[in-house]
Amino acid sequence: MINNTNQDNTIDIAWERIYKRFEQDDLLAQREISSKRTIFYAHGFRWAASIAILCICVVSVRLMYQQGKSTESKPLILFNEMNAPTLATAFEDGSIVYLSEQATIHYPGHFQEDKRMISLKGDAYFEINQQLGRPFVIDTEMAEIEVLGTFFHVKNGDNAPFTLSVRNGEVKVTLKKNNQMMLIKAGETATLASDILQLTQNESHQFANCFNKVRFKDERLDNIVRIINLNTSSQSRIEVSPEQENRLLNCTIDFSSDTPEEMAELIGMALNLTYSKHNDIIYITK
Repeated sequence: MINNTNQDNTIDIAWERIYKRFEQDDLLAQREISSKRTIFYAHGFRWAASIAILCICVVSVRLMYQQGKSTESKPLILFNEMNAPTLATAFEDGSIVYLSEQATIHYPGHFQEDKRMISLKGDAYFEINQQLGRPFVIDTEMAEIEVLGTFFHVKNGDNAPFTLSVRNGEVKVTLKKNNQMMLIKAGETATLASDILQLTQNESHQFANCFNKVRFKDERLDNIVRIINLNTSSQSRIEVSPEQENRLLNCTIDFSSDTPEEMAELIGMALNLTYSKHNDIIYITK
């Protein structure tokens, strides 16, 4: 059986704390402090105030929820500085973008159900995960690019003509000025000249420069490891223990000189982790 006296004392102590917090935060007018203190301790008013504060809390939670939804809908921005290595990041769908210097992308925190859309200014390489019925669309100043799953390079800077080169897969490009549409297949490059897309064959070296050095900025460890494994020529592969996958890391990987073992060592030093190798698997753990 609950002791009503003890319960009332507990409630009085709780309201005293709330009252003091209101008083400290200047939520009570000074001339009304003495009278409000008396009212706070009135038994009937306590329950009425409880209901009022509960309503305030519900409204506050709803406002916070709406603000959270509003924040989530705002586009995210990623910019790579001048004279900086390629900046890589992974989207929520697993697709990867490699930004050249002074390139910028705007993208949502969560893609729509029917399409994945971002905007690009500058040069970038894309590796897009295929999702049938959910195309990946890139909006640029000159054209709109639509892909399902492929690896390609977009040149979209101020000092060079719009160019799109496809390493594998197929990409559809539609010019905004005249609605010219072109399908670009693996091994082909489309270049904008005199407001017309012209098709040529890829040059052998044009994808290599992207992976000399790749920088990661507050990137999840599992995404960094996946990008390393996709772009290293070594037979060795890096794996990371599940409890470490969400760790965030800033680092630069030199694919032209670093071996996977050296990359694993760099990650281990940065995050205070260790690594071991068994056959061709390098395992990073705590």
